[in-house]
Amino acid sequence: MPHQPLSTAARTLQTDEKTLLDFAQKSWIQPIEKHGMIFLDGQQRYKARYILHLRIRRKLSDEQITLVLSVQGPPYSLDEVDEILAAAAKPI
Repeated sequence: MPHQPLSTAARTLQTDEKTLLDFAQKSWIQPIEKHGMIFLDGQQRYKARYILHLRIRRKLSDEQITLVLSVQGPPYSLDEVDEILAAAAKPI
């Protein structure tokens, strides 16, 4: 998938560059740096959109998002989020 500059990806995702850089700092997404510019490929934009949904609409904490991402891989499923969180809350 084509790479987009971070600023363009942020506009497309209706967020800001700072938020996407925060996602990268948390190792949730992996941007690419070329010639001093930061880009996101299509897969990382897809993942960022999913993370934004978890954060904004589902109101998950950073810890909960990290947990969900550690269990799921693409294609991400919102249907599994509650199961993942419930399983993590059960004592072993």
